[in-house]
Amino acid sequence: MDAELVIAAAESVETPVAAVDVAAMETNLAAMQARAAGLRLRLRPHAKTHKSAFVARRQLEHGAIGLTAATLSEAEVFAAVGAGDLLIAFPPVGEMKLRRLAALAERVGRLAVSLDSVEVAAALPERVEVLWEVDSGHHRVGTAPGEATVAGVTALVAAIGEERFRGLLTFPGHAYAVADRAELARVAEAEHRVMLETAAQLRAAGIAVRELSVGSTPTAAWTEAGPTEMRPGSYVYGDVQQVVLGAMSLEECALGVVATVVSTPAPDRAVIDAGSKALAADARLSLLRGYGIVVGHQDLVLERMSEEHGMLVATGAQTRLRIGDRLLVIPAHCCTTVNLHPGVLMVEAGRAWWDPVAARGWQAAGAGTPPAGQASGGESLGRPSAIHLRDLRPSGGG
Repeated sequence: MDAELVIAAAESVETPVAAVDVAAMETNLAAMQARAAGLRLRLRPHAKTHKSAFVARRQLEHGAIGLTAATLSEAEVFAAVGAGDLLIAFPPVGEMKLRRLAALAERVGRLAVSLDSVEVAAALPERVEVLWEVDSGHHRVGTAPGEATVAGVTALVAAIGEERFRGLLTFPGHAYAVADRAELARVAEAEHRVMLETAAQLRAAGIAVRELSVGSTPTAAWTEAGPTEMRPGSYVYGDVQQVVLGAMSLEECALGVVATVVSTPAPDRAVIDAGSKALAADARLSLLRGYGIVVGHQDLVLERMSEEHGMLVATGAQTRLRIGDRLLVIPAHCCTTVNLHPGVLMVEAGRAWWDPVAARGWQAAGAGTPPAGQASGGESLGRPSAIHLRDLRPSGGG
């Protein structure tokens, strides 16, 4: 990330403001697409990271086969910009969600959900396919590998038919709790092994397994041939979690929050105007100290946050910061940081423009009205002129 460019581009914007270095983002998109292609895997990015119609379109244009969403709102936004193959990686429960799901299924060529319950699957609209979730160690949604999954899928196929059973899915979320990269490699290896072994057991039982969906950004470097698709999400922007885990470098991070120093109450302490309402507070990595990295000031730790205040502490004798200084903070967790902002300042050399975080929230849009910032009619967004901020030239010319 070009911190100088980003801070300069945000000069006329009130802080805190989430901003993206578009060049860094594009590099990340291309690199992960190349990784998937090299393994002959389809890339289905988890677009909950950015929740942006524009970034979703860029992922598809880079070659993604489709997108993963966590909510119906996300899926509806992505369908409107041309994503014809969507996976909602969350069990849809409740009559209202099922009505929205049925309407969405009529708008896209292929729609699937992941779940671990025959009861939930039996209530789905007929056009919706199913991936059965396997618990490869994260202990969230999913049945245990092997016999438990075979029993579950057997019952699933009896309830909805083999044609609608697409395959197996897992999420190795426990990768974020590792103590070192050796343990991260073991998590990735185990993820692949249990998926391949369970798929083999299902096929031996006479059940076709068409897809094996795996992956996360931390484990992407160890992804191997065998599955059919991978679903990393955070790679598009990167964050401190990925840096600490060794999955990305600090330079590859594309998202930061520009903040202003508002107080210097002690030589070794400064306060910025970005607290838990601007930066994610959900990071729980054992390897991570604080809630972000201040670019160019790695001797500072974002040690504590209240809602509007971020407390920076110097590891040395003093911060050397002054009131009014602007800083760029790479957040600990990019996905939840983006969700805190209604729009993100997209920065390119010579200009910046607003990209709305169009897929925030859970509620359905009003009848006939697309969510805020979303295009209607499914047109390609390109760079959305309707939300163009204005040309902003970094200080020093260019």
